Amino acid sequence: MANNALLARIARQNGGKLLNTAIDVLLPVDGTKTGKPSLVGGIVGAVAVRVATRSVPGAIVVGGAVIAKRLYDKRRAGSAQKAKPKT
Repeated sequence: MANNALLARIARQNGGKLLNTAIDVLLPVDGTKTGKPSLVGGIVGAVAVRVATRSVPGAIVVGGAVIAKRLYDKRRAGSAQKAKPKT
């Protein structure tokens, strides 16, 4: 019983990190960042983690949005690299 409570607590506290790590393994992205982290981005991230840890539908929506964003960034980086003239 104590093990389940401990695992649940760890999942709630670090769910966002676990999700990001899993997505990084499945869909790697180049190390280049598009911008600096902002206060609004941090707040939105915290709200997304809260929604994802509160309910299964919330986790599905937030996880789908994270995967969609990762695929969008990957596609945009690929098209920008193709458009870059070779010198």
